[in-house]
Formats: sequence, structure tokens, C-alpha cells
Amino acid sequence: MCSGAGGFDVELNDRVKSKKYKCRNCGATFESVSKRPVCPTCQSESVDLV
Repeated sequence: MCSGAGGFDVELNDRVKSKKYKCRNCGATFESVSKRPVCPTCQSESVDLV
């Protein structure tokens, strides 16, 4: 069975370029490879590229 919702953890390596973001709602900073990053702390899509 496959779930279509929710995030997943991936191990980033040298070939995958992640970008660092900061959440506008809770202030958390995180890295993501997604084109539409979501804050892992509060699930907000209101994030800025750092």
C-alpha cells in the first residue's frame, strides 16, 4: 500500500543540492530539495530562502 500524503526523510549527499529555508511562522531553519518546501516543525508553506 502507498500513502500519497506526508513527508519523508532522505539522506542528502553531494549530488543532491539542498537549499536552506527559514519559516515565517515559527522561525525554524531547515534544508530542503523540494520546489515547494514545507516547514518540518509547523507544516507551514510560508518560508523564505536563506
